[in-house]
Amino acid sequence: MELRLTTLTAEQEILMSATVLPPIDRWWPHLDIDFKHEILANLDAPLSTEALDEVARLCDATIEPGPAALSDSEKEYIRTQIEVVD
Repeated sequence: MELRLTTLTAEQEILMSATVLPPIDRWWPHLDIDFKHEILANLDAPLSTEALDEVARLCDATIEPGPAALSDSEKEYIRTQIEVVD
């Protein structure tokens, strides 16, 4: 049996160590408007600790501490859900 060692890219390492969020369709529609504004201001930024706490509360879930950024599919979901917000 041959073993191959694979070197991960920096992006792959970040993704593997990143916090896993509950499915976005469970929390985005119910997320407080202030957190929506915060996230929409920069979809590429990690979610704040406060936003993560709110996601966990909405989903009755435990979210491990650590960096939590949106995946490309989560960003696309948000883009399709954008409504005019005050």
